[in-house]
Amino acid sequence: MPTQVFTPLVKSQPKISIKFKFTIAVIISLIIIMGLGVWNLSIIQAKAFEQEARTRSELVLNFGQASRNYVIKQLAPAVEKHTKEMIFEAKSNAFATRSIFEIFNEQLPEYIYKQPALNPMNSANKADDLEKEIIAYFQKNQNRNQNKILPEKTGYKKNQNTELFYVAQPITMETSCLQCHGRPEDAPQAIRDKYGTTNGFNWTVGDIISALMIYVPTKDLRANQASMIQAVLFTFIGITIVLITLIYLLFDKLVAKRIYQVSQAMNQAALNPGVTVRINDKGRDELGRMAKIFNIMADSLDDAYANLEHKVAARTAELEKTLQELQITQTQLIQNEKMSSLGQLVAGIAHEINNPLSFISGNINHAEMYSKDLLRLIELFRQTYPQPDSPVQEYIQKIELDFVAEDLPKLLSSMKIGSERINQIVLNLRNFSRLDQAEMKSVNLHEGIESTLVILQHRLKANSDHPEIVVIKEYTNLPLVECNPGQLNQVFMNLLSNAIDALVSHWENHIIKDGTEANFTPQILIKTEMANSESVKIYVSDNGSGIPEKVSSQIFNPFFTTKPIGKGTGLGLSISYKIIVERHQGSISCESELGKGTTFCIQIPVRQA
Repeated sequence: MPTQVFTPLVKSQPKISIKFKFTIAVIISLIIIMGLGVWNLSIIQAKAFEQEARTRSELVLNFGQASRNYVIKQLAPAVEKHTKEMIFEAKSNAFATRSIFEIFNEQLPEYIYKQPALNPMNSANKADDLEKEIIAYFQKNQNRNQNKILPEKTGYKKNQNTELFYVAQPITMETSCLQCHGRPEDAPQAIRDKYGTTNGFNWTVGDIISALMIYVPTKDLRANQASMIQAVLFTFIGITIVLITLIYLLFDKLVAKRIYQVSQAMNQAALNPGVTVRINDKGRDELGRMAKIFNIMADSLDDAYANLEHKVAARTAELEKTLQELQITQTQLIQNEKMSSLGQLVAGIAHEINNPLSFISGNINHAEMYSKDLLRLIELFRQTYPQPDSPVQEYIQKIELDFVAEDLPKLLSSMKIGSERINQIVLNLRNFSRLDQAEMKSVNLHEGIESTLVILQHRLKANSDHPEIVVIKEYTNLPLVECNPGQLNQVFMNLLSNAIDALVSHWENHIIKDGTEANFTPQILIKTEMANSESVKIYVSDNGSGIPEKVSSQIFNPFFTTKPIGKGTGLGLSISYKIIVERHQGSISCESELGKGTTFCIQIPVRQA
C-alpha cells in the first residue's frame, strides 16, 4: 500500500477557522478587560476628581471661614472698643467676608462664596432652591443628631452650563449674633435703617439659620480626567492591537497551520482509504503528540483495512454461498412440498381406484366361471333338444349365440388382463406416493423407477410435438437398498424429465427443422447393476443431442440451466447432487457426447453408515 507523507497545501480554508474563532475570543476578552479597566479607571478618576474638587473647595472654604472668624473674634471686638456705631465692614462677618471674596473674585471669578439663609437680613444672601434644600438637610439632621457636629455636604451644580462643585457647612446661631439678629427693637439703628425690621430677626441661639457654601469650577478637572482616560484608552488599544497581531501570527504558526495539516491529513485518509497518509510534525507539544498519535492510528487503520478487505472478501463469498444454499433449500422445500402434495394426491387417487378395482378383479374370476357354466348348460340344452321351439330358435339367431359363446371367454380374458394392468398401475402409484416419507428404509429401487415412469407416462407417449419415446429397461437383480425412497424418486423424476426434455429438443431442432435422421427413434435406457458388494449403480441414458463440454462441467451448479426462461429453475440436478452425495453418501456423474446422447450414473451404498 503506498505511503504518502502529508505536506499541507492550503487550498481552501473552512468558513470559520479556529484561528478566526480564537482571535475573536481574544479580541472579545481584551475588550471586556479594557471595558472593566476603563470602568475601574473611571471610578478611580471620579474619586480623584471629587477629592481634588473637595480639596479646592475646602481651601476656599477655610479661607472664608477664617475671614468670618477674624471678623467675629478680632475685628469686630477691636472696633467695638473705639466706637459703638454700626460699621458693617468691621462688625458684620457676612458683609465683610462677602466683600473680601469680591476682591478674591477679581482674580478667580469662577470661585463663589455664599452664606445663604432662608430669611436673610440682606436679600443678596437669599438662598436659592438648592441652598434651601441643603439648609433643610442640615436642620433635619440637627434634630436627629443632638449635640453632634454635623458633617459638611458636597455635590455638583450646573450654573449657566458650567459645572460647579460645592462644599456646604451649617452655620449655627450664636449668642454674639443676637445683637443684630435678636429682637428688631434691640438691633442697632443702622441695621434697621439699612435692612428694615422684617427679615433676619428673632433667631434663636443654636438654630441652623444659614450655610457657608463654596462653589469651585470643575471644568479643568473634567478636562484632565477625560485626557487621562483618553490617554489610558489609547494606550490600552495600542497594546491590544499589538497583542492581537502577535497572537494571530503566533497562533497561525504554532497552532492553526498545524491543526489544518492534521485536518487535511484526516480528510485525505477518509477520501482515500487505500493510501497511507502520514503527518510530518516533529513538535513536542500537544499538537506534535496528536500528529504522532494520528500516524500510529493510520498504521493501525492500514492493518485493519487490509484485514477488513480480506474478511469482507471471505465474508462475501461465505454470504454468497449461504445465500445460494438458502435459495437451493427454499426451492427444494417448495419442490418437496409439491412432491409431497403430489404423493398425497396420487395416494388418494390410487386408493379410490383400488376400491372398485378390488370388486372388479375379485368378480372377474367368478364371472368367467359362471359364463363357462352357462355356456356348458346351453350346449347340453342344444344336445338334448336339437330342434327347439320356434321362438327359442329365433332368439338364438337374433343374439348370434354361437358368436357370443365364442367371444365371451375372450371378453372376460381381456377384462381380466385390463384389471391386472390397472392393479399394477395402482401399485406403482402407491409406490410413488411414498416420496413424502422422510425416514430411511430398505426399498426396491426398481419399484421407485417404475412408479416414476408411471407418472411420466403421458410425456413418453407420442403427441403432436414428438413420436413415442421408447424406454428400454436393463434391470439386474438388486438387493433392497437403504435410502429415503421419496428423495430417490425425486432424483429419478429429475433425471428422466431431463432426458425427455433433451429428446424433445433434439427432435424439434434436428429432425423437424433440419429434416435429418428421419429414422430417428427417441430412446431412454435405464440400467441397474451392482457396482460392488456394498453399492449399486443406476444409469439413465438418452440418445439426444448431448451436452457441450464447456456446459457439462457446470450442470450440477445451482441455478445453471440451458433451458429457455420459464422452463427450468436450474436446481433439478443441483438438488439431485445434494440428495445423492450429501444425504446418501453416494456419487452422481455425467458423460455426454455431442450428437450421441448423455448418460447419468448414480452410485449409492446398499446400507447407510
